[in-house]
Amino acid sequence: MDYYLDTEFLEGTQKKLFGETKPTIDLISIGIVCEDGREYYAVSKDFNLKEAWNRYDIKIKQLYGDGRNIYPEGIKTKVYWIRENVLKPIWEDLSWRYINSHMFPDIHFQFSYQSLKELIQLYGETNKQIADDIERFVLVNYSGVIPIKFFSYFGDYDWVVFCWLFGKMIDLPKGFPMYCIDLKQTLDEKAENVNPLVFNTGYKSEFKPNFDNKSKWVKNHPNYPKQVNEHNALSDAKWNKELHNFLKTL
Repeated sequence: MDYYLDTEFLEGTQKKLFGETKPTIDLISIGIVCEDGREYYAVSKDFNLKEAWNRYDIKIKQLYGDGRNIYPEGIKTKVYWIRENVLKPIWEDLSWRYINSHMFPDIHFQFSYQSLKELIQLYGETNKQIADDIERFVLVNYSGVIPIKFFSYFGDYDWVVFCWLFGKMIDLPKGFPMYCIDLKQTLDEKAENVNPLVFNTGYKSEFKPNFDNKSKWVKNHPNYPKQVNEHNALSDAKWNKELHNFLKTL
């Protein structure tokens, strides 16, 4: 039985008690789609929300003309990528869930650290709960005859985060494989074995196959699945399934 996996996570060094720092990967949300159409989605309440909310990268914007004379090295701005691309969509989803379940919502619906924290406390699950739910979700119809397979796209960190839900690798539930099939690797392997001169039928007229980057022209195939609601774990898991089905046709 095939399962398609995606996670959103917080990676990197985090500040702990007494000034200690520790590199880690914290699960934020997880989506799994089964080949039979069943879906699972959860938001963790165990990740470091404050760290995720405050995490930023520095972006340098180069100026021209008089602006370059004043700021010759450009203007540095903070980019809160995780906040805007991962946390905000989660807040929107949980906000709608709260509104639909309360006739007179008493929560202040403005995207903020506090409102997101309250919503996660209401609707999030501990990593232990998520692990138990996933085990039931995957093994509900498991007979031991058809092997369980997990697929992800650029799935190295997804698989680590997934396995950590259960503890050590050897603690994975019985029947779970100890590896995940990476669809990016599958895509690259498929690209190497397809003839571009035949494969480019139906491409946009301005597109020219590039023999030095075959995976790029695979992505330009007219049937290559389009991503929607990117960085939502469940939406990305659905896309992984669509991608796998597309790659089977090559």
